[in-house]
Amino acid sequence: MKILKAIVAVLAGIAGIAGILLGSQKKSHEVKELKKVIKNSKKEEAKVEKKITDLEQDKTTNKKEITKLKRRLTVAKKKTVKMEEAYEADDIESAEDFLNKFAKKK
Repeated sequence: MKILKAIVAVLAGIAGIAGILLGSQKKSHEVKELKKVIKNSKKEEAKVEKKITDLEQDKTTNKKEITKLKRRLTVAKKKTVKMEEAYEADDIESAEDFLNKFAKKK
């Protein structure tokens, strides 16, 4: 009887380890979509940074406009960091939330 319990425990352990390994390799659809949103967000950040540097070089530009763009850039960077954390953690619920908020609807 002890041998049977040991065999069942070993088989359950092997099945659990296999499930973990195979499950971690497969990303959900939402998380994959989130990666695309992260990439687009980084492109937008780069555009805003370029615009800020161009406006700062132009001395006739309104300071309020530059400040507004800088604020927009910091908010976008914080959102991108949160999205990357959700992607790395493979968190489906957070990924869905970000997709609903930030993905551009077609």
